[in-house]
Amino acid sequence: MNRKQRRQMATKQRAKGNEDLADKIMLFDKLPDQCYMCESAFDKADKQMVSAWNVVVKEAQQKVSLYCPTCWTMAQEMVSKVLESIEEVQKMEKKIK
Repeated sequence: MNRKQRRQMATKQRAKGNEDLADKIMLFDKLPDQCYMCESAFDKADKQMVSAWNVVVKEAQQKVSLYCPTCWTMAQEMVSKVLESIEEVQKMEKKIK
């Protein structure tokens, strides 16, 4: 690959990166004003709130969900319990076999 081809490839990569960034910024415009679960108000201007709340982006569905710290913690605990129960079931299945 010569120098000209490398420069062209680098230019294409930068352009693609800019397109990806533009897509992500468009999704940021869809950020809701309240928690998805408990509907607590979210203030985009409050730095502490912005850093504490969690955003889940589903690019394929063009969906953005916002979770307050309380709901996020509760959801994480529920997911860990489900994963633990799945592991227990798998262990039981191995014992049966």
